[in-house]
Amino acid sequence: MTSEEAFLSSLEPAVEIVRRHVEAGDTIRIVTHSDADGIAAGGILSETVRRLGVGFRTTCEKRVDEKMVEAVAAERPPLVIFSDLGSGYLDMFKEHLSGSDVIVLDHHLPVEAEAPNIVHVNPLLHGLDGARGISGAGVAYLFSRRVDDGNVDLSPLGIVGALADQQDKGEKKTLLGMNRLVEAEAKEAGLLETRVDLIFYGYETRPLARALAYTTTPFIPGLSGREDRCLAFLKEAGIELKKDGRWRALRDLSEEEKRSLFSALSKHLIYEGCDADAVYGLIGTIYTLTAEEAWTPMRDGREYASLLNACARMEKPGLGLAICLGDRDEAMKEAEDTLDEYRRQIAEYLDWVREGGRIEEMENIYALRAQSDINDRIIGVVASILLSTGILKEQKPIVAWARAEEGLIKVSARATEEMAKRGIDLGAVMMEAAEKFEGRGGGHDIAAGAFLPEEHERQFLEMVDDLVEKQWKT
Repeated sequence: MTSEEAFLSSLEPAVEIVRRHVEAGDTIRIVTHSDADGIAAGGILSETVRRLGVGFRTTCEKRVDEKMVEAVAAERPPLVIFSDLGSGYLDMFKEHLSGSDVIVLDHHLPVEAEAPNIVHVNPLLHGLDGARGISGAGVAYLFSRRVDDGNVDLSPLGIVGALADQQDKGEKKTLLGMNRLVEAEAKEAGLLETRVDLIFYGYETRPLARALAYTTTPFIPGLSGREDRCLAFLKEAGIELKKDGRWRALRDLSEEEKRSLFSALSKHLIYEGCDADAVYGLIGTIYTLTAEEAWTPMRDGREYASLLNACARMEKPGLGLAICLGDRDEAMKEAEDTLDEYRRQIAEYLDWVREGGRIEEMENIYALRAQSDINDRIIGVVASILLSTGILKEQKPIVAWARAEEGLIKVSARATEEMAKRGIDLGAVMMEAAEKFEGRGGGHDIAAGAFLPEEHERQFLEMVDDLVEKQWKT
């Protein structure tokens, strides 16, 4: 049996538990992570349970802690499904949720803990890559498909979750691993088409200047979030913005115009102090969700992912969940307004960081202490952008943190694929360091995080620096 087959087989006990509770008419409690991947996963699971004809309640949670788990336990749910979170908190579930059946569908670094009432499904337990090969939404989809083959129509949300988690790490930004199974099923069902092109936000739907301004992966300093500057930039590059009285979208450009635009962007990034190779992040595979209405933001997988990400970061995960469940009216309009505000905030935060002296270079890491100057829900995005644009000249991970609630700090750590190949595993670093200072941490090798009391921030940072050094040497 291959690792992939073993992982798929590991879903069966979870499926059987759900069927048993459905037969009993029990209400099912769903707890999912409040990031874009988690929202997509929550949408898949909510729709799956809704189709089974039983009651359910879904919430999106920023983090797992004893207070949250105790609140769920107080509801006395017959069955709780944790999605895109939970693997690092099995010990907590064992202690507080002994009266409920618990299913954990996750792809993050797990802790060792077992209990007869807990079914833990995680690709890492079968030697698969949870950072690149399958997202939380992907795990949720594969589970849903095992519940009922008719749920293949939820496969696009599995794609959206993978793109939201930036798992498009293959050549020309393709998806890898078990994501390819989700992709194949979506294509076979006529729900997905792919092609390679420039991957501006709004490839088919947005006027060029807006598409460029809305593009944040990779982030383009001086242009992302600044539509007025994008208009001036495109005019200077000699790109015709209107034709026959209609604003042109990226799909309307000729190949020669695309080459000119690509060259102009490369020069702009160099001028902004970025690595010129960052421009290649703008070329990749377009994922078109064919069941979505043409000319809408939901048609492009990355646009859909960006919309969910904005809802998550702006503390409106329920709005994203409504979109995943099919609301294309009021929720859609509010989500687009939320996305506009989110992009403005990102641009402001990056201006603040680049004012000078904000980033400390330590022996083995870069450190960004944002305190209350950056929203703790957005600190990870800022760290990712700083790493991806080439502004940080040395090959070191970045560790950024901001104040969260209840005297805690939210830490986000990011590394590159090259660093991971050299032995860096930030998920392990965050887990070990946070536990030393009354916190909890974990994640993937290139993207991880932690929560811990604010008074330990300096000691924590020094320990992270030491742990990264050990990984470099190993």
